[in-house]
Amino acid sequence: MSDQNQPPTYPGAGGQQPQYGPPQGQNFPPQQGRPGPQQPGRPGYPPPQGQQYGGPQQGGAQQGGPQYGQQYAQQGGSQYGQSAQGSYEQLRIGGQPPQGPGYGGPQQWQPEPKKKRGKLIPIIAALAMVLVVAGGGIFAYGKLGGGGKQPADVLPGTAVGYARIDLNPSAGQKVNAIRFMMKFPSVKDNLGLTGEQDDLRQKLFEQIKKSVGSDLADVDYDKDIKPWLGDRAGFAALPPAEGKSSPVPVVAVQVKNQDAANKGMDKLLAHQDKKPGRAFTDGYMILGEDQATVDAAVATAKDNPLSKNAKYKADMDKLGEQGFVSGWADIKAIASMSGKVDSGQLAGLGDATAAVALRFDSSYVELKGIAHGDKSVKVGSADAGDLVGKLPDSTAGAIAVSGGESLIDTAWQQVQKAGGQNLQPMIDRIAEETGLKLPDDLKTLAGKNLAVAMDKDTSNGPKVAIRLETDPSKAEPVVQKLTTLLRERSSANIPIETAKNNDTLVVATSKDYADEVLKGGNLGSTDGFKQALPDTRGAVMIGYVDFAAVGSLSPRVSDNKDLAALKSAGIVSRSTGDGEAEFTLRVVAK
Repeated sequence: MSDQNQPPTYPGAGGQQPQYGPPQGQNFPPQQGRPGPQQPGRPGYPPPQGQQYGGPQQGGAQQGGPQYGQQYAQQGGSQYGQSAQGSYEQLRIGGQPPQGPGYGGPQQWQPEPKKKRGKLIPIIAALAMVLVVAGGGIFAYGKLGGGGKQPADVLPGTAVGYARIDLNPSAGQKVNAIRFMMKFPSVKDNLGLTGEQDDLRQKLFEQIKKSVGSDLADVDYDKDIKPWLGDRAGFAALPPAEGKSSPVPVVAVQVKNQDAANKGMDKLLAHQDKKPGRAFTDGYMILGEDQATVDAAVATAKDNPLSKNAKYKADMDKLGEQGFVSGWADIKAIASMSGKVDSGQLAGLGDATAAVALRFDSSYVELKGIAHGDKSVKVGSADAGDLVGKLPDSTAGAIAVSGGESLIDTAWQQVQKAGGQNLQPMIDRIAEETGLKLPDDLKTLAGKNLAVAMDKDTSNGPKVAIRLETDPSKAEPVVQKLTTLLRERSSANIPIETAKNNDTLVVATSKDYADEVLKGGNLGSTDGFKQALPDTRGAVMIGYVDFAAVGSLSPRVSDNKDLAALKSAGIVSRSTGDGEAEFTLRVVAK
């Protein structure tokens, strides 16, 4: 969440660009060392080192969602509420002194020096461990079926956030999940998978025991866990207690036998100094920070369960099949709890909610999401699928945004709502330093459609292009401003070439590639594209990656056995009404 006193960052040269793909840092699933598409508005800039497209990840899938509609969630991770410090200093990247026209010497690609990486905290892995240990093993692979109560039936309807895991959603889902996971050597070997009848509860619990150490040394899965553990578990974030701002966590774990569950939990928590509160209701064990929290949650859920919350029910009905993992958030309620969001900013969020579900097929895993927000947000043209589909067949990765001009208008209005009195002085300073006119120059660049593409051929340096469906006569002066700014503020010499026709301008790292992208190709008819993006109708945003092509760009990618099992990935986002959007992220295995 962002403090209201901090000015928002906003799109502009050298600053954070508006993004319409998965949120930064939420890759599904991640792999290091893969190049990504060039950022819109920064022509010829090489992809950041280590940018990730997605791939198999040990320890579970990490959820993500589209940046499109990010104005719905400004206080839940939106780029618009972050600090704008260092917006232009980001252009100071390493390399040789500027060259090219006006700088002396021929243009040639000069890669950036490698930067040291900070130590990443494995948040997702830690969270998974906590859930498995606290519940005695979240994952289950039991009898085929899928009926009975869900965690939302026993958790309070006052929840502002909810996550659910159910490995008994349907017979087909479970079988498909096993088949999909067995395609990846590291997952298969680490979990010891042998076939569709494997008990994932036991295999995952054994992995947890190894990582936890002596605390669970005396716990035996067959004796202490299996007799009582059900198929489902849910986590709810409840409104904070009076005078506090942190949500109150409550967990619901499905149980088959209450007495066995009590004995099993006593053994699981034997080495814990502070024991959580515990209660049983309707076939579930409820766990919380203390007994008072648990008792209050159970009492509330009796008359007001989350499953009857009108916002939650509407979102889940629209989402459809919830699959193995699902989640829901009342974004406006979460933002208001912080005490740092003023009434004007809350109004800008509208009635914001979001929901996601993770589903399996034997050949792919899919994350589906929906979002609601300010109904004043309207989307114009939506044909990003056509734009990406006509890129060259040799494209390794691409992202396209449709109706960029109107989207920037909408985003700019949201920025102004959130920025307050700090915004205009910052805009004036940028205009003075860069010569850019905001937001008009950005709208000119975005035009009707915008696509960024990277080719798999890197024999003469990375081939990156931005295709702008706009008025070339208006866009070229803006590109020149950005090119000059880049060369003045960066010692890297990045070749920038253009190609154009009556309604399109292509800016690329070589003249040949600019011409090729302008001419177009048949990417949309390739097998990998069609499997990753089976439906691109009405797309406002599309992202695509061909893993075989990406493998040609980096030895770290081509040598990875798990990545070798992947074929392609795609994400598509579309507007479903004023202030409403949906997205689908799919990763396809060979």
